[in-house]
Amino acid sequence: MPNEERIYNESMTGDDDETALEIAALQSESLLPPPKKEYIYHKEALTALLEEISQKKLKWIHRCDITSTEPVVVDKTEDDLDRELKFYQQGLEAAIQGKQAVIKAGVPFSRPDDYFAEMVKTDTHMAKIREKLLAQQQGIQNAEEAKKQRELRKYGKKIQQEKLKEREDKKKASLDKIATIKKRLRSGDLGDADDFEIDVDSDDDANFSTRSGATKRGGKLAPNKKRQNKNDRYGFGGKKRGLKRNTADSAGDITGFSVKRNKSGNFSGGSKKGKAKRPGKAKRQRGL
Repeated sequence: MPNEERIYNESMTGDDDETALEIAALQSESLLPPPKKEYIYHKEALTALLEEISQKKLKWIHRCDITSTEPVVVDKTEDDLDRELKFYQQGLEAAIQGKQAVIKAGVPFSRPDDYFAEMVKTDTHMAKIREKLLAQQQGIQNAEEAKKQRELRKYGKKIQQEKLKEREDKKKASLDKIATIKKRLRSGDLGDADDFEIDVDSDDDANFSTRSGATKRGGKLAPNKKRQNKNDRYGFGGKKRGLKRNTADSAGDITGFSVKRNKSGNFSGGSKKGKAKRPGKAKRQRGL
């Protein structure tokens, strides 16, 4: 057997022996009876210490000790309500005796009517609390106002979309009616002039005719009253449309025609001369 294994086995055997001895010692101790407690009560010594620490020479106002006249006796210790009632009665009796003793000692204990008690918290702290509460209240108001504004914006967008749609519908209807009128004007199918109306069959066309200032005159659109008043006041400058178009009179007018100019071949009226040509390279070298 190697030396290492022999040393290991010897150490394990020694540990087992020590463990067995410890277990036997513990078992023997558990079998022994527990030691008896001795209670020491020296009444004379305790009484002497009580006399030493008692302050009977001092006045009651400096001691403020009260002894209840009747001991507290609780029949059922598990009854919480009865037990608390006994404690309350004992405290009430002590408070009454203490008040009488304080009055007898001539020490004032009642707070006067004009008494100003300093607050536990400073004014600076209370100011911070007030600012915080005001900030919270302002935050709530701002949140409510923002919510209200969002709702109003939503409602406003809805109304705006409805108005835009209504405007587009009116515009489309007006354009359709105008196209119909133009088509009837081009075709000449106006029927009776008295029966022809701009507002064909809807109030929208009546609004259009009122806005455009159009009136019924022989089935044609006449200028509005504002334009007519300006024409009456300043005069009508005449028709401007189609002035540059040829008519029978303008086509037959030959007052500006010159036979001489046409024969010369030069519309400017002078003799036609050719442009001088550039001399060739040889002539330029000779200095010609």
